[in-house]
Amino acid sequence: MSEGVEKKAQVLLVEDNLTDATLIRTVLEKDGDIRVTLAQDGIRGCQLVESHRWDLVITDFNLPGRDGIEVILACKAHQPDTPIISTSAFSASAYRDGALRGGASDVLPKPINPKELIHTARGLLELKSGGESQPKVILAIGAFPGDVEAGCGGTLMKHALVGDQVHVLVLSVGAEGQKGEERVAATRKACRVMGVKLHLPPDDTSDLPEFDTVLIRIKDAAHQLAPKIVFAPSLKDVRDSRQHAHTAAEITAAPATSLLCYQAATTTLEFRPALFEDISDFLDQKMAALSHFQMQVEGRPHLDPDLARAAARYWGRFLGYGEVEPFEVIRHTL
Repeated sequence: MSEGVEKKAQVLLVEDNLTDATLIRTVLEKDGDIRVTLAQDGIRGCQLVESHRWDLVITDFNLPGRDGIEVILACKAHQPDTPIISTSAFSASAYRDGALRGGASDVLPKPINPKELIHTARGLLELKSGGESQPKVILAIGAFPGDVEAGCGGTLMKHALVGDQVHVLVLSVGAEGQKGEERVAATRKACRVMGVKLHLPPDDTSDLPEFDTVLIRIKDAAHQLAPKIVFAPSLKDVRDSRQHAHTAAEITAAPATSLLCYQAATTTLEFRPALFEDISDFLDQKMAALSHFQMQVEGRPHLDPDLARAAARYWGRFLGYGEVEPFEVIRHTL
C-alpha cells in the first residue's frame, strides 16, 4: 500500500434543500476525514442505500418522491448496522417518534446546529467503526492475471487499508513461455502495490483448467480462507473461462458469504451492476498497480490505466459522479 492514503467515512446525505445540504456537507467535510454523497430526493436516497454501503446516513424527513421514513426503512432493511440521523423542520413529537421507531439513531431539528450535527455524526461514526473492528477475509478470483486488478483493484485496496485480509486467486497464467512469465511478474508487482496476497496456479497453467479443476481450486481456497466476501467475474461474459470461474465461485461460496461480480475484459453489455464502490481515494494507486501490465496491454486494453480511469468515471454517474467500481450482487451479507 502506498503511504498517506487515509480512509474517509462515507456519509449519504438525502436532502432536497440545497441551502441545508451545503451547510451539512461543509460542516462534515471540514476536517477532511468524511466524504459526503448527496441525493436530492427520496427515490435516489433509497436506491443508494440499497446499492452502496455507508458509514452514516443523514436524511431529511420531508422529501420529494419518497419520504424520510421510507429512506430509513430501506436503509435498515439493506444495512441494519448503519446509523441514521433524521433531520426535520417539524416540531411535533410525532415526527421524531416516527423516525426513531423506523430505526433512526437520532433526530436533529432544523435549522441545523453545526456543533450538534458534528458531535452527533462523529459519535455515531465512532460507534459503528468500533463494531467493525474485526478484520474480514476477502477472496478475489481472476481467470487470468490482471482480471482482479482491473475489475475490483480499488475496492480490494479499501479493504486492505482497514486491516482486512485480502487474497487474490489467479486460475491461469494465460500465456506460455516468456509472455506467461511476464504476466506472472506483472501480477506479483501489482498485488504488492495493492497490499494483497497473491495465489498463483501451482503449475503455471497457461490455459484455464477444466471446470472440475477450477471448482476444486476455488473450493479449496474457500475452505482454507473462509472468506466473508468473494469477488468473481460476471457470468455475463463471452469467455467460457470467466463463466466457469463465476459458476465455481457461486457453487463454493458459503451462504453467509457476500458474492459480488466485477466487470472483466470480455463482459457483455448484459452486465447489470447494482452496487457501486467509490474508489476516488484509491484511483491513483489502482493506476499504479495496472502500470505493471503495460507490456501486456496489446490485445488486453482493459489493463491500460487510462482506459481503467475512464471506466471508473463512466460508472461514477451512478454514485454522485465520483470514480467507482461496479458490481453485480449475487448475494450481499453486510
